Amino acid sequence: MSEPVPIDRPSLENLLAIVPHEPLDSESQEERTALAEKKVGTTIKGWRLVRLLGVGPVTAAYEAYLGDGETGDHATVKLMIGVAAKNERARALFLRSAYAANRFRHPRVLEIRRDGTEPSGAPFIVRTWEDTKSLEQAVEGESLNEQQVLRLAEQVLDALEIAHAHGVVHGAVTPRNILVTPRGSIRLCDFSTPPGSATHGISEGDLIGPLRVGPYSAPEQCAAPPHATGEGVDIYALAACMYYALTKSAPRGKARTQEELTKAVARPIRDLAPEIGEGLAAIIDHALSIEAGQRYESAYAMLGDVRRAMAGRSPKLGGSHRPVPSGSYRDLSSASSRMSRVDVPKPILTTGALRTKAQEWKGNVMLILAIALLVGIATFVVVREKIEEQRNPPSEAP
Repeated sequence: MSEPVPIDRPSLENLLAIVPHEPLDSESQEERTALAEKKVGTTIKGWRLVRLLGVGPVTAAYEAYLGDGETGDHATVKLMIGVAAKNERARALFLRSAYAANRFRHPRVLEIRRDGTEPSGAPFIVRTWEDTKSLEQAVEGESLNEQQVLRLAEQVLDALEIAHAHGVVHGAVTPRNILVTPRGSIRLCDFSTPPGSATHGISEGDLIGPLRVGPYSAPEQCAAPPHATGEGVDIYALAACMYYALTKSAPRGKARTQEELTKAVARPIRDLAPEIGEGLAAIIDHALSIEAGQRYESAYAMLGDVRRAMAGRSPKLGGSHRPVPSGSYRDLSSASSRMSRVDVPKPILTTGALRTKAQEWKGNVMLILAIALLVGIATFVVVREKIEEQRNPPSEAP
C-alpha cells in the first residue's frame, strides 16, 4: 500500500505559509480542453499519454502506457493543467488531496500508485487502470432505473462509509468521478479534499474549491467563502448524482455558477419524475436538504435506507449507530432527524442476581451430566445384551 502522504509533501499547516490566499480565475472549458489535447502523444516521466479521457476544472485525465508500445504498464494519468498548475499551494493541495484515497483500502476506490511533475512543474498522479466509463457517459443513452440507481448508491456509500471512518472526505462526488465497469460495478476516484482540512480550519475552497464548484456541490461548498467540508458534502453530492441518473438533470436545474448555485434550491425529484417510488424519492430529497444538519448524518445511515428501499421497505430517514474500523462506536443520531431514537438502558444485575444466575448455570450443567450418564448406562446395557445373545444363541425346543 502506498504511503498516505509522501514524506516530501508540505504539511497541511504549512500550506498556508507557502502562498497567500489569492483567488484563481479558471479558464473556460474550451481553453482547458485545447491545452489538454496538446498533451496527447507526449511522454511525461516515461508515461506516454495515448488518449484524452476527460477534462475537469483543475486536471485532465489520460489513458497512458509506461514505455513504448502498448505492452507496458497500463494506467490512468491525471495531469494538473491551467492556471492552478502554476500555483505552488494549489499544486501541494492537489497532491495531498489525491493521496487521501491511499489512507484506507476499499475495492471500489482507485488508489494512487505514484506521482511526479512534468518539466513545466505541473504535477501529475498515476492511478490503477480500470476499463470503465463515467456515470455521466453511462446515462447518455437513457436514464437508469430505480434498482440500478439504488445499487449504484449502495456501492458508493459503502466506500464513503469507510473513507469517513478514516477521516477522509471525498469532496467532489460527481457523475464524472463515479466510474462504472462493464459488469455494473462502481469505482470511486479523484478525492479532492486534503485529509484534516476540517480539523485544521483549512478549506480547499480557499483556492481550488471555487474552481470545482458545480451542480453537484453541496450548498456549503458554494458559499462565499466556502465552509469547511464535512461528510455532509459527500452525502449531498451522491444524492445529486442519483437525481441525475434518474432524470438526466441536476437538482438545481441549469444553475452552474457559484452565485447561481448559492441561490438555487433543489427541486423535489418527483416534480421531474413522478413515477419514482416514494421510498427512493424520500431518500434523495432528504439527502439534498440545504442544511447539512438536516441530511443523513452519516453514509452508514443513508446506506441503511438504500438497502431498505432495495428490499421494498420504507426508509427511516434518521441517524444510526455504526461500528467503525477502530472497533469503537459512534452516536450518529440527530435531534433534527425526522426519526428519533430512544436509548433503552441495559438492566443492572445485583450481587444476588448474579449469584442466582451462577446457581442456575451450575444446576443446568449437573442436569446435562446426569442425562448423559443415564444414556451411557442404557447404551452399555443394550450393547452387552446383544453381545450375550450372539455368544449364547437360544436353543430350539425339541
